[in-house]
Amino acid sequence: MASASAQCLPTEIICSICKDTFTDPATIRCGHRFCTPCLCLLWEDAPTVTCCPVCKAASPKMDLKSTILAKKHIRSTGNSVICQLPGSAKQMCRTHQVIKLYFCEADKSLLCLFCSRSTGHATHEHYSVMQVAEHYREHLLMQMKSIWKKKQENQRNIKKVTNTFRAWEGFINLRLVMIRAEYPKVCQYLQEEKQKHLEMLAIEGTVIFQRLNRNVARMIHMGKLLRKTYEELKEMCLKADVDMLQGVEDTMKRSQLMQLYIPQPLDPQLSTWTITGMLERLNSFRVYITLDGKIRNGCVPLIEALRRLQCGPVDRDVPWDAACPENTPTWGAQTFTAGKHYWEVDVGNSGDWVIGLCKESWTSRNDMLLNSEDIFLLLCVKRKQPSKNQRRTWRKNLPDLCSLWLEDQHSF
Repeated sequence: MASASAQCLPTEIICSICKDTFTDPATIRCGHRFCTPCLCLLWEDAPTVTCCPVCKAASPKMDLKSTILAKKHIRSTGNSVICQLPGSAKQMCRTHQVIKLYFCEADKSLLCLFCSRSTGHATHEHYSVMQVAEHYREHLLMQMKSIWKKKQENQRNIKKVTNTFRAWEGFINLRLVMIRAEYPKVCQYLQEEKQKHLEMLAIEGTVIFQRLNRNVARMIHMGKLLRKTYEELKEMCLKADVDMLQGVEDTMKRSQLMQLYIPQPLDPQLSTWTITGMLERLNSFRVYITLDGKIRNGCVPLIEALRRLQCGPVDRDVPWDAACPENTPTWGAQTFTAGKHYWEVDVGNSGDWVIGLCKESWTSRNDMLLNSEDIFLLLCVKRKQPSKNQRRTWRKNLPDLCSLWLEDQHSF
């Protein structure tokens, strides 16, 4: 319904949807102009092809970029609007029987000219009601745009969670098929474990679906709240200056608080369970690799190209400089004479490092070379083009049995 103040305004600044003055006006493809909030609310549930509310011409959905075309024109009529207000809205000063045209920034109250010069307000900053109202309208428009963006984001999240729901249905079914296919390969006594895993998986799947459903429900509910808040902000923008200033603070606070609690899509995950005997079966495929001293190519595929061994330029005559802190060896506390052993060494982001095994006699020496006897070294060096006096070298100084796990991003 059009406001009383809008009836005396020129038709070119009246929105044909809300029948009121423009709120953040925008022009669509056909040339007609409407309030941006009116188009947002009208086209939200519209089909894929949206049309002009006046001429019904097809028009793409807006990207919510404001086109303030009539703002100055609307401002120019502001002085006449206040004269059209009913007497109850003029906020007459009971003491001086004049209209309150000033806003006190200190105590957020409306004052007449005489009250603004009184002892209690003489030191305060005062602004015209129209100026303060325009300031708050701009902030309301910013809140409306923010609310609408959050609502669009919420709608995208709903679609995302819906797609995730469908994907997880297929994933759960695929996991069930995988488990049923794997367990017949093991002994009969694993049947109880298999049933337990299936039951736990079914329970987790039910919980995940329940959480996803609750997540979607919360997003749908939040979408309704965001729309309601958006409409409240729009109504607040259309109120008269004095009426708007009385409730704008609370409305903006509620709008800002609501945006802090926008639900986000869940990222569900399944628990992992150990299948008895799986690790032992995988270990039966383990392959031990040794380096061949006859290799001359710097990039050699091993075991049907499943592993790749690379080396960079190495100078065989470069000694291990113990005086340099970066090249000082650090000896492990563990020693051994026989048996199987396992190490994990974190080399970080270093591009040059050496790790290996040696006899205990080397721990008291500082003249180690890359080709010294009784050592086994695994090297990582930054790859560069070798000079004429350099050549790639491979050493094969291996103990009888060595097992080493190296976790690093570089390839060898």
